[in-house]
Amino acid sequence: MLQLNEVRWQAILDTARDAIICIDRTGNVSLFNRAAEQIFGYTADDVVGQNVRMLMPEPYRAEHDGYLSNYHTTGVPQAIGRIREVQAQRKGGEIFPIELSVSEARVGDQLLYSAIIRDTSERRAMEVDLAEARRVAEQRERLADIGAITARIVHDLGNPLAGLSMQAQLIQRRVSRDPERPSRDLAAPAERIVAEVRRLDGLIKDFLDFARQQRLDLRTIELPSMLQRLWDLWQPVAAARDITLELAIAPDVPPLTADEDKLRRVLDNLVKNAVEAIDQGPGRVEVRARRAPTDRVRIDVSDSGPGIPESVEMFRLFETTKRDGSGLGLSIAKQIVLAHGGLIGFERHQPNGTTFYVELPVRAVAV
Repeated sequence: MLQLNEVRWQAILDTARDAIICIDRTGNVSLFNRAAEQIFGYTADDVVGQNVRMLMPEPYRAEHDGYLSNYHTTGVPQAIGRIREVQAQRKGGEIFPIELSVSEARVGDQLLYSAIIRDTSERRAMEVDLAEARRVAEQRERLADIGAITARIVHDLGNPLAGLSMQAQLIQRRVSRDPERPSRDLAAPAERIVAEVRRLDGLIKDFLDFARQQRLDLRTIELPSMLQRLWDLWQPVAAARDITLELAIAPDVPPLTADEDKLRRVLDNLVKNAVEAIDQGPGRVEVRARRAPTDRVRIDVSDSGPGIPESVEMFRLFETTKRDGSGLGLSIAKQIVLAHGGLIGFERHQPNGTTFYVELPVRAVAV
């Protein structure tokens, strides 16, 4: 009966599609199934009895013995009990991505660690191809959008330029008729010119930001610190409108690899929109950050404002609920988030209120 069970277990190990590797407490390999042979290029005879480090690239190779020793001393695991995405090394030296799941078991007096390993090379290659196809599609869509924006700007520049011309002519006529006329009489038309110039400048900057491809300067960001600075900036603005600005950050939020300046622009835009949606309080804006599934982070910006009508799609070009808005702010924010490999969206609440959310991978990859 015992021999039959061993045959069954061997059949299971040999037909498994994932690599199954067992090591002892010193890191030496005691089991190496057929899938492991196919994935790593070694035979079981090559590996059994050798330290499992031979299947790892640096820095994992140099750190592995220390990790085992630390675990035996402290009992605090780093890999046991969860699925990790790491790298492995084939016999020929090729480094490739894997999903690694490690478990611990005792067989009599012996301590064994079992690893189930899945080669994710093909999946990663497909993800790269998909990302490139998405990038090309987004580039084509952006070119079409740029054409639409250009037409819109030509239209929107007409009235402000006509107004600027009228105010400038008014100043010119007054100066021509009476050069000694007090300059304070010219203050009002001059202020209108300045206001229109600022509006045009903002419109052109938004257009340039939208048209420009988002290139990321990726660095490690401590998200709690960045969000605290965001709160420090907007809290006085919110308080002046009788709006409570709340910040909640989950303790397990990891550092991000992202472009801090561009990410900050996205969040500034969302908080600004939330405050302006309420306009005058009492009201509440909440900024929350937490870990999301599949190694991502989610940031929510919620407001107690009147909400967004069902007919309004906020990420559509020129779509805005503001009287003086260009309708490009959220489109630019979406470009930035997509460039990070993330996603952005919003949820309507009943009877009122809105939540905008941003989900970002913990480690963005520049394209």
